[in-house]
Amino acid sequence: MNQVFLSGNVVADAELRYTKTGKPVLTFRMATNKYVNETQNTSYHNIVCWVDAEVYSGLRKGDFVAVAGELRSRSYEDKTGAKRYVTEVVAQNLTYGLKQNESQSNFDGYGEEEEKIPF
Repeated sequence: MNQVFLSGNVVADAELRYTKTGKPVLTFRMATNKYVNETQNTSYHNIVCWVDAEVYSGLRKGDFVAVAGELRSRSYEDKTGAKRYVTEVVAQNLTYGLKQNESQSNFDGYGEEEEKIPF
């Protein structure tokens, strides 16, 4: 099973682009926070949205979003010809316009046992 659930803030305005065949794709980065012993740890995630990409094109820096999707890794060649690898979340469901605490209730209890795992 490959499912990812994230909630956090958009760190830069979303970018709407079109493939060579005219299919819209929305990309953005988001930050998620995790608190361990009152210390905040922030992670950044690349999000790709094919479903309703044009609908979500209004996402702006600072917007709070909840994303459900799957994790994918891929490689590509950059402008210099070097091979690059990227891991991204392909969004299957995206919700925004919520307040931070409204979205959190969807994920209550997720990951609570992490510190108790003996390995």
